[in-house]
Amino acid sequence: MVFQKGREKTGGRKPGSTNKATTDIKSRIATLIDSQFDGITTDLEQLEPKDRIAAYLKFLEYILPKQREQKIDLSTLTDEQVDDLLNKALNKLS
Repeated sequence: MVFQKGREKTGGRKPGSTNKATTDIKSRIATLIDSQFDGITTDLEQLEPKDRIAAYLKFLEYILPKQREQKIDLSTLTDEQVDDLLNKALNKLS
């Protein structure tokens, strides 16, 4: 059967539905980590500080969403608008 342009999709997974294999593996990994948590904590404590921090950063990749770079085209702003933005940013830091 040849695909016809504009034809509605039939069959298969619905958009946004989770993959069974992915869900199963994530569940197994969570169970493994949960059951071995005390051992993992002990292992982390035995690491050198720089290695411990590297491990924490790796864990964070799976907990926190990745941040996307935000670009602002300042060329469209007036000098007053740029000054206002800078003042707001500096006030939040202090």
